Amino acid sequence: MNLLTWASRQRFPYEPLIRIEISKKSLLHNLHEFQKLAPKNHSGHPQVAPVLKSNAYGHGLIEVAKILQNEHHIPFCVVDSYFEAIALRVKGFKIPLLVIGYTRPETILNSNLNHVAFTVTSLDTLRAITKVEVNRNSSNIKKRFFDLLRLRFRPKLVHIHLKIDTGMRRQGILPEEIDSAIKLIKGDEGDRADKKHPIVLEGICSHLCDADNVDESFTESQTHIWNKIVEQFRHEFSHIKYIHLSATDGHRLTHDVAANVSRLGIGLYGLSENPAINSRLDLRPVLEMKTIITGIKKLNEGETTGYGNTFKASQDITIATIPVGYFEGFDRRLSNNGIIFVGKEKILCPILGRVSMNIITIDVSHVSNIKIGDEVITISNNSSDENSIVNMARKCGTISYEIAVHIPAHLKRVVV
Repeated sequence: MNLLTWASRQRFPYEPLIRIEISKKSLLHNLHEFQKLAPKNHSGHPQVAPVLKSNAYGHGLIEVAKILQNEHHIPFCVVDSYFEAIALRVKGFKIPLLVIGYTRPETILNSNLNHVAFTVTSLDTLRAITKVEVNRNSSNIKKRFFDLLRLRFRPKLVHIHLKIDTGMRRQGILPEEIDSAIKLIKGDEGDRADKKHPIVLEGICSHLCDADNVDESFTESQTHIWNKIVEQFRHEFSHIKYIHLSATDGHRLTHDVAANVSRLGIGLYGLSENPAINSRLDLRPVLEMKTIITGIKKLNEGETTGYGNTFKASQDITIATIPVGYFEGFDRRLSNNGIIFVGKEKILCPILGRVSMNIITIDVSHVSNIKIGDEVITISNNSSDENSIVNMARKCGTISYEIAVHIPAHLKRVVV
């Protein structure tokens, strides 16, 4: 904790009502589990690149990064945006980074972050970063000064991972565009405007779009296309450092894929729903959300609670409120449908009525000696519990990704 943070807390003492606990032990356990299936580098070490995009899938970008900081044999971590890369570097995170989302060419060229590579997803972007040059003759003296300053202190080489479209038809250059891409990277297509800062092809990558399907025919097609492309790039660039295709579900295909590193997203957080993965690995959910009881009252037979009067008591009951709603990431589709745990005994209490923006009402009739301030577990880190992220997603007819990433970044996260 820095001095300013400490001083602020002394002036404005405050303990948030909601606390998200991130298990260091479970996160590292999941990483080590996937390392059993990951491709290996030339030294024989399994190479898994943890994906920290979208606030580490809702788990907390900085908190998860700090857990990983001292892990050995992590080739790089994956973020979605340059903003996330800056946030990690500002906090002292040293592991190399790959920005996997789209980045403007001028941002790539002006970056002064060390050990940050960028994913290039089209020939247009590739062509742009080979042509753009700092305008040393600009009439705007202030702009020229800062352009030259960035030029002076930015890394000398622009490191990229070229994304290939092997069948997802979303991002990436097409197989028939590969020859043009190779010419651009090597400088064979026209003259580079800025020869002092050449492109370094650090890696190539693609993405599987159907890896969780029991019918593996499309994935096999993608893998076949990918493996042929890898041969071509290895022939043209003998020192290419990273070759990666598979994400969480693709780890079961490691022996069929030409790669020396894998990207690990949802599985890092213990939320894989693929039986083919879960039957081979012991995965543990990392996140648990806790809060407290903030109100208790009686609801008489025939009375309703919440917006729209969607719950009517069939008998006299005791209800309680907790300060969590859909703003805090608790899905509205759990209205009259979800459960939470109350107290150290983890007594199951059903949700009554609609999930509001910041409030949920629950039935606590069967909880003895309940009082305001008692602990509540709104999201469990036990995958078999009804209010685990995976089971909540099933109830909502969605995927665990959506539940996890909707937990807002402002909620307090604590590594335990």
